[in-house]
Amino acid sequence: MKEQFDNLLDYLKTLEIRGCITGSSMLGYMEGQKQDIDVFCYDEKSFTELYFELYHNKMFTILDKLEKWKSDMFRKKNEFGNKHHTGVQTIKFTYNTCIELNIILKKNCSNAFSVLASFDLDLICKAYCLQSKQYLDLSGDSSITKIASWNKWNPNFQSTEVWAVNRILRQLERCFKYHKRGYNTDDVVLKYIELIDGLQEYQSIFSSENFNEKLKISQENTLIVKQICELWLSSHEITEEQIALLQIKIKEI
Repeated sequence: MKEQFDNLLDYLKTLEIRGCITGSSMLGYMEGQKQDIDVFCYDEKSFTELYFELYHNKMFTILDKLEKWKSDMFRKKNEFGNKHHTGVQTIKFTYNTCIELNIILKKNCSNAFSVLASFDLDLICKAYCLQSKQYLDLSGDSSITKIASWNKWNPNFQSTEVWAVNRILRQLERCFKYHKRGYNTDDVVLKYIELIDGLQEYQSIFSSENFNEKLKISQENTLIVKQICELWLSSHEITEEQIALLQIKIKEI
């Protein structure tokens, strides 16, 4: 499997597009772990170029039914790329039937730094730029010490804006995943709790019913998220039921 993983990385590094390889793949192959590779593209032109490069390559297939549907939507230019669909969009390919490859359109990013600055864990803040063929590493020594911290380059961690915690919480589950891979992510979970506490203390000064209702839902849901985080910190274990509840409450925000 490691040979297939390395072959895919080597192939991707030959491509010339506005994008970068990042995520856990930059930490090296992890024996016994389900590991994929992420390629972030900065605009739809680059995403389209990469998509068709893979789509017409016999080494790549799309196995998941949802991913096939997203692929069809994008190829036919139906809903996937319309003007109302912004932010992060993904399609998952499988290389040689064994290594998953996520191609990601991240419209609000223009370079490798802006991609890394959106992550929560400093541990994974490593990227290979497909244009410059250079590496960018903002992870410090976390991959050596195996002690992760919150990403100081991510503005959402230091923002006083009330909805900042909602934007970053979608990445929380990664803390539990990397703990299972042998990394200490306690500091990041504690930072999430700190952000949630700030949201809990926020008192609205606006008369907007829509704003106040949204705030109420966010405060109620993040309180449950905080409780799950505290339980995890005490035992470093999390059940499938807790993960499912976490996903529901974060999605509702």
